[in-house]
Amino acid sequence: MTHSYGRTSHHEVVFYAPRISPLLNSNEDPAPGGAEVQVLLLARELAARGHRVALVVRQGEARLPSETGGITIISQPTLYSGPQILRSVRNAATTIRTLWPLDTTVFVQRAAGRETGLVALIAKARRRRFVYSSANVIDFAYHCLERRRSNVAFFHLGIKLADDVVVQTAEQEELCRSRFRRAPILVKSLAEPAEQRTAKPEAFLWVGRSVAYKQPLAYVELARRLPDALFWMVPTGKGEAAHQLRCAIDEARRGLDNLEVLGERSRHQLTRLIERAVALVNTADYEGMPNVFLEAWSRGVPALALSHDPDGVISREQLGGFAQNDSDRFVELAQQLWSGRYHQEDIALRCMRYTQREHSPKVIAARWAEALGLMNRSGLRRRETIRRDRAV
Repeated sequence: MTHSYGRTSHHEVVFYAPRISPLLNSNEDPAPGGAEVQVLLLARELAARGHRVALVVRQGEARLPSETGGITIISQPTLYSGPQILRSVRNAATTIRTLWPLDTTVFVQRAAGRETGLVALIAKARRRRFVYSSANVIDFAYHCLERRRSNVAFFHLGIKLADDVVVQTAEQEELCRSRFRRAPILVKSLAEPAEQRTAKPEAFLWVGRSVAYKQPLAYVELARRLPDALFWMVPTGKGEAAHQLRCAIDEARRGLDNLEVLGERSRHQLTRLIERAVALVNTADYEGMPNVFLEAWSRGVPALALSHDPDGVISREQLGGFAQNDSDRFVELAQQLWSGRYHQEDIALRCMRYTQREHSPKVIAARWAEALGLMNRSGLRRRETIRRDRAV
């Protein structure tokens, strides 16, 4: 069974990742977002380097393992229900009871939210280091996404208390400097090694949460304007807002025989879809470095983006197509990819070479170890290198 309250073993780093549980179960639960996938990949790489790593995970319906890949799994009770204020207080108390006993050198929390401030407060009260890891450019304008002022205030408190902020892209680095007045550490995302896909490209693929800024209806419109191409769509997420957006998607796709909306998938099932994709399509207004892009590129599958090209890599490295928020250009690029779907040898090679060069797990994990101030095997700290690199 998973570890519970009262742990005494020392961990070099504890990742607070409550939503990661579907990735730890052997069943086919729907996959969480890319932020959770990145945390798990990083934790595994750090453990493989000999570091003592733990994940704090919210207990779901399925039983969690006590460890995976050398990572200790610490279970946090599931979320309470009830009125908003009471629920927030009880959930915060549960988080405190879970994290307070942990003996660790550093706590890490990823993606903007109320819990950023809570984990930071616990770390500071325990006199431990706290590192925040960004997951999206919207982290630096969180008030535009989150309506509750208290959640925004808690997030900003967490950023203020953080010993370090780690960002994914140069774009996020600049936003952190300009909006938070902080010099962050730039560490790129990990791309899990994969073999080049052997399946024939069958359809475009869109995977994303059912939230407004992901602009799923733009994908439906793309399918409408390219009736000869095939399109798959995997909208995810729960709640009233997600349900309403799903209803809007269903209404918009009426009469479209070339667009299939699929149910949520496990990460393994999504991988099988990616291997059969003409391109991985993103219509979001803003992103971090989408994990689905990395999973596609590592298999030689190109990307097609409407509004956001992270650090300009799609255009610069020729990894697919970027429409610069031009809907007509979006259709044109999609038509080109569809017409050439059986002749993607060159673009596949560029995609795979890019991920191997820029997102190697071993290289990225080493950079993270430096950012977290972890000891290397000779017992020497290499944090001074990071400090010099961060000089403003």
